[in-house]
This record gives sequence, C-alpha cells and structure tokens, in this order.
Amino acid sequence: MPAINPHRPEGTFFQRLSWELKRWYSFNKQKIPLYFLLIAGIVFTAFLDFKITRGVGETPIVFASHITAIRKFKSSPLANMSGFFLFALYLIAIIQMFNGFSFAKKRAPINLFLISGLTVVQIVLTALYTFAFYAERASRTDYIIDAVAQRSYTIMIVGAVFMLLGAVSAWFYVDWHYVKEIED
Repeated sequence: MPAINPHRPEGTFFQRLSWELKRWYSFNKQKIPLYFLLIAGIVFTAFLDFKITRGVGETPIVFASHITAIRKFKSSPLANMSGFFLFALYLIAIIQMFNGFSFAKKRAPINLFLISGLTVVQIVLTALYTFAFYAERASRTDYIIDAVAQRSYTIMIVGAVFMLLGAVSAWFYVDWHYVKEIED
C-alpha cells in the first residue's frame, strides 16, 4: 500500500492537481529559467539541416533549414554575415544552456547578468539574421523568401522568445544575497 501524504488534500481531481502544482512550484521555482533556456537551446540547435538515407529504392528523409536557406544568397558580404550570425546563435544557445544549469543551482547575480547580456546579444543576432533575408530580397530581383527561409528565421525567432522568457524569469528568482562560500 503506498504511503499517504497527510498534507495532501482530499477532494476532486482538480483540487489535488492544484495542490500538487503549488507544491512543485514551491520546490522548483528557481529551475524555471533553466527550463526556458533548455527549450530555447534545443530549438536553436536541433533544427540543423540533415539528410537520412534509407534502404535502396526508398526516398531519403530530408530536412532543409538554416544552411539551405543561407546557401541561396549570392556570394556577398550578406551571405558571409548570415553564416556568422548562424554560428554565433548556435554558440550562444549552447552557452546559455550551461548558464541555465549554473543559475538553477546557485541563483547568483553574476549568472543573471550573464544570462541577460547574452540574451540581448541573441535577440540582436536573431533580428540581424532575419533582416538578412529581407535585405537579400531587396537587393536582388530574382531572390524570393521561400518556405525554407521562412522556416529558418521562424525557428530562430521562436528560440529567441524562449530565451527572453528564461532571462525574464531569472530576474524573479535571483538570490540578491548570494555570497560565494570559500572552501577550505
């Protein structure tokens, strides 16, 4: 017979669910920024182009996104910059995931400032990456923003929104009285 929690209320399903959610929140609220930053990091990094070849005679599984979208740019400074933006967005997303783990453990203000600063950089890079597609369309009459390009910058925008949610939620849960303990 399972152990019964004496503090758990009896009642309807929704009353018990409400109690469980409040209990979860009281123990895990400092991890909420981590969850948003992890989702953002996964969104930023999981949707790279890939091609999976299957058996003979079967069609391969192809996912075209960022690389395919920026390869359609002509050889110009804009194409080179969009490649750099993509690299920087991936790198910062990975760094932010580690910042999220560190913040969830210590809730130190230095982690908050690092998360906030890198989120601002991430949002600016996302805006510049998105702008690159529209600038290419304005500079070339034969370029159209197709479904692959739309998918590419939409993925980046969704990742930036989750990154922003993680940074904003981190401001609510920071421990302003954090003092690093010196180990002997």
